[in-house]
Amino acid sequence: MNYQVELFQSLLNNFLKGEEALMTIEGDVLAVRGSAPVSYGTLTTAATTVSKYLKLQEGDIALLNDPYSGGSLLSEMTFVMAVSEDLLWVVRRSLGHTVKFAKSVEEEGLRIPPMPLRQKGVINEMILSAMQAHPACPANFVQWLKDQVQDLAFQAKKLHEAIEYTGFTITGELIEEYLKLCKRFATQRISERASGETRVDVVLDSGELLRLNMEIQDGKISLDFGGTTSAKTVSLTESATYGVCFHTLSKFYGFEHIASSGSFGILQITKPAGCWLIGKYPAPTYKGMTCGVAALKTAIELALAQIHQKHEVSVTSHCALNFDLQYQDKHTHLTLPGGFGATGDNEGESARLSGVSVEQLERDFPVKVLRVDARNSSGGKGKYNGGRGLIMKLQARDEFQAAWMTDLTLHRPRLPKNCSYGDTCEVSLEQAGEQKALPVLGQQKFKKGDILSLCSGSGGGFGKEKILEKNIEQ
Repeated sequence: MNYQVELFQSLLNNFLKGEEALMTIEGDVLAVRGSAPVSYGTLTTAATTVSKYLKLQEGDIALLNDPYSGGSLLSEMTFVMAVSEDLLWVVRRSLGHTVKFAKSVEEEGLRIPPMPLRQKGVINEMILSAMQAHPACPANFVQWLKDQVQDLAFQAKKLHEAIEYTGFTITGELIEEYLKLCKRFATQRISERASGETRVDVVLDSGELLRLNMEIQDGKISLDFGGTTSAKTVSLTESATYGVCFHTLSKFYGFEHIASSGSFGILQITKPAGCWLIGKYPAPTYKGMTCGVAALKTAIELALAQIHQKHEVSVTSHCALNFDLQYQDKHTHLTLPGGFGATGDNEGESARLSGVSVEQLERDFPVKVLRVDARNSSGGKGKYNGGRGLIMKLQARDEFQAAWMTDLTLHRPRLPKNCSYGDTCEVSLEQAGEQKALPVLGQQKFKKGDILSLCSGSGGGFGKEKILEKNIEQ
């Protein structure tokens, strides 16, 4: 790799920090970064959609959150900014999640197709007023957007300064060389492992079947979803499906840091028309972007474990437990991630809770937090144990409303012989000394004295030693 290419890659790594992508006006993807798997397909689709309908000049910014235009959840805003006459910068920032049960995407919140947010340095106040008048518009949304625009302009200026400081020009020849190197590196990483083919079926509780036929040959990966059924209540957009597939594979092989048009070339996906992996408007997308993503990641990882038996990893609890708590005009969203699967060499990493203040929760809502720590897992046992999930135990001090969603893939697929399953996500309610399990998704009011136990899933174990009988989490 020559000096110019190394400098270019360093520039990309320093500039792209969150859920972000950088593309050329012609559509070449230079880089995608982020922790959300769907970002690796949706961010680039957002830029392509914006370019189709709007002609952005340098400094212009477009806004969208529509999943069918390249968005993800409606609570996540995607900004597309022309940082130069040749480059588009795509940024996704969250307003905060909420659990949504709806029959159409329009019922899930304010849906924003590609809109010109800033043109020639001026914010489009007319569009902001129209969005603010919508009954589903979040509180303080307009001011939040203005703050984001100001920050994007500041970051874009820093990019220009960095390019000027390095003293080199991003040419077409440099981009072409960089993308070729990305593809070569990704192909080599795949070729270093075993080749083969396999099939995995995953059935969702809502009835959808996910059927994956994977073939790995000559440094390329083919994913055929023939046999996957149509949507019932879970639907995922085509761009999100691609993002999950690429991110899961690239992370397994270790080239997610060079996600670009070059490395995208190692992946071919075939999907039957009408299946739930290519949902069409106006199908709701919240369940797809959460539980659907988890099911897809699980299927791909199981297929990889079957083909690469020397590098087996047990199943990870990819679907977090999402819990919305509402009291009067206050609302908070709790996310309890699950544990990771064990390998043939190490135990799985346990889940960690971040971004939650117990003191703030008890101050703002009529709850007493009785317990927040790792679950006493009885599943996921083996020679190497799976990472433990989390448990949060809440006692109601007054009546409040809540909505929740756990894993929708409790119909468990067959695992490799060396692997075992961990504990599932669970929500249980204790009233007057009696405890009962609640459904995997639901919403209801809770009364003073009720005790809720929120348990995220544990990772699967590896090896057949120390397998114990399952105990019920108290």
